[in-house]
Amino acid sequence: MAEINKLSVGQALDKLRRTDAPQSRMERLDEKNDALDEEIQRLKETRFRLERGQRHATNVLGAPKAHPRRITKRMMWWSVGTLTLIAIMAWWALRH
Repeated sequence: MAEINKLSVGQALDKLRRTDAPQSRMERLDEKNDALDEEIQRLKETRFRLERGQRHATNVLGAPKAHPRRITKRMMWWSVGTLTLIAIMAWWALRH
């Protein structure tokens, strides 16, 4: 059988109070979480700076122009509305 070493209460308290006592698993995980939180915050700040710089560059250089042949939503709705109005007017003219 293995020999069991018993500690006195004072020795046990001294051992628990020592700073070189091994960290618990939760303490290590908390430290890792804190480090990851700091890294996430740093990355968010970097992204914000980059996006702010891109917005500034767009404002200085002007907004990119749309392709001249590209149909915008406004043009599409205007066309649909015009065609609908013509169809209604033709139907009304044929009816009277």
